Amino acid sequence: MNIKVLGTISLGALMLLGGCRGAANTNTANTAVINTNTNTAVVATPTPLVQTNQSAATDTVLKGQVETALKGKGFTGVTVDTTTTPATLRGTYPKGKLAEVIATAQQSGGGKPFQNQMAEAK
Repeated sequence: MNIKVLGTISLGALMLLGGCRGAANTNTANTAVINTNTNTAVVATPTPLVQTNQSAATDTVLKGQVETALKGKGFTGVTVDTTTTPATLRGTYPKGKLAEVIATAQQSGGGKPFQNQMAEAK
């Protein structure tokens, strides 16, 4: 049994030393390092400044048309916010009348889409 263990250890050592023969067994395929990046200029892009004293762009014509049409059909609790894209419908509408509110807004707004942030009245 000692001979089997000694033979296994010797064979392992021989394989280990055979794999590490020295400098003659080195990979020379990737020894040349060439820096091809010649564009070293760093250009900083300026950050746009936010003007806080400017009012948001509102479409007063669209807002007036839609709110007038909604109030004409009895939807007095609905308001139109045109500072967002798409315009936003806010407020409350009578129970079961969501489709009619949105259809009225889209028809009076020339088919433009609206974002719904309304709640059903209880």
